[in-house]
Amino acid sequence: MSSSSRCSLYAELLANIRQISLVASLTSPSDASTRVAVAADGSTIELTHHGEVHKISLPAKIPLGSTLLPIDQRQNGTTALSWRLPLGGTVPQPHLSSDTPAWSATDFDVGVQVACRNCNTVVVEEGTVKVWKDLPSENWAEMMEFWHCHKPDHHHEDGHEHGHSRDEHFGKADEKSLAARGYGASSIISAQPGVGFVDLTTILFTERDCQNITYSNSAFEQGSLNRQDLPLINNRSLNVFCSSCHSQLGFYVFRTAAVTLLKWQMSCQSASGSAPGITECLAATIISTISRSASSKSLIMPINETESEVKQTVIYAWVLNANIVYSSSNGALGRPAIKLLYQKIPREEADKMLEAVTCEAQEINLPAIAIEKVVEHLDESNWLLPEKERVFREWRVGLLTR
Repeated sequence: MSSSSRCSLYAELLANIRQISLVASLTSPSDASTRVAVAADGSTIELTHHGEVHKISLPAKIPLGSTLLPIDQRQNGTTALSWRLPLGGTVPQPHLSSDTPAWSATDFDVGVQVACRNCNTVVVEEGTVKVWKDLPSENWAEMMEFWHCHKPDHHHEDGHEHGHSRDEHFGKADEKSLAARGYGASSIISAQPGVGFVDLTTILFTERDCQNITYSNSAFEQGSLNRQDLPLINNRSLNVFCSSCHSQLGFYVFRTAAVTLLKWQMSCQSASGSAPGITECLAATIISTISRSASSKSLIMPINETESEVKQTVIYAWVLNANIVYSSSNGALGRPAIKLLYQKIPREEADKMLEAVTCEAQEINLPAIAIEKVVEHLDESNWLLPEKERVFREWRVGLLTR
């Protein structure tokens, strides 16, 4: 339905200035029939215009119960009305402060079963996983190298500890210990039997811990239950599909010798009771990228797949606010999200940007089909915004659900 076919309300929590931005979009210019009122409990707004009534639950309560909001004289006779409403009480921090992705190692019980989300076919049998471990952040190896090169001085009375400097002690003991646990600067974390490794978007298992999966260099139809039967077309990865419903579940990565399952394609009982989708996983990745690089721009690139027909769409994203909570009378109530600018660009243009010395954008890789779903999500969220806030120059404005 076109946004202009009916009136709508949009509210966005601006926690840093303790206000809520409220916009009413009308189908015709405001007049004497136009009323916008705050409910007695301060949590709901009601818009009345030419006999139409629309309500919205605010992202947070405001201390203006049973109040008729005044319409600015400059907005009289217009189709867009806006207000800044003060917050009452405390800001709902749980939505705003958490950048922990859904499904971390602590969410899972030992031995929990992992299945295809589409058809519930078991991929990792109950009792297989003996321990869950969170993978370190993407730059963990860089930080270890930094530590090796810039170990802080640690002096005792004579500047040494039992005849050895701290550098020597670390090099001979701590470094060896870290490497043994898979966290050395030059080591690669690889899959281990009975261990489920968890990162922002995927879960890693050994090949032998998985069942009911098909490996392929391209589509399911060209795949095999036995990875060894496939010709080696590239030395990076193979596609992994559910043998029952043929959904792509993830990849087999040669470098880590791991079956890498995409969180949003899997079903698994967790302490949080959540089942993260592609948008939540991407949001967690973007937030982590900003934290690591201090760059608010990302190029969301398709993982190189061998299917020639795979679309090579790239999303160029620029984060405006990583911590918003918004409500819309068109269907979203108190939803946490990342507000961003986005545009689709050709793969060739994205490659040139990444090669440039002055490039500020960080690269994020997703399967091509996942990128298509993200574009659909952002396009749909764009229609929730007030009409005048949907476009900025060559960019569209979107809300990526967290």
